[in-house]
Parts: sequence; C-alpha cells; structure tokens
Amino acid sequence: MGTLRCRRCGEPLATGLLAGTRRGCCLNATPIAGACPNHGPVGPHDAVEE
Repeated sequence: MGTLRCRRCGEPLATGLLAGTRRGCCLNATPIAGACPNHGPVGPHDAVEE
C-alpha cells in the first residue's frame, strides 16, 4: 500500500490512531482515512494513494 495523500492539496495524511473504522462523530457515518495538516481529518473520498 502506498502513501495516502490529501486529494485537495497533496500533503501526506497522518494515519495513526485517527484512521481506520472509527467514525469522526456518532452522527457522521463517514470513516476517517487520515489527517491532513491543512484540512484536518478527511474521509476516504478525499484520500488518494500515491
């Protein structure tokens, strides 16, 4: 698996404890793919593999 990057700005995503099957909020069903330094937590729709 390659490095995940933010689709919006191209920065590498931090994929530590934030990423995985956990949800950002009980009201938001979107899983968090990683954290962008510019955009914060992003879902799989904003993560691209390098």
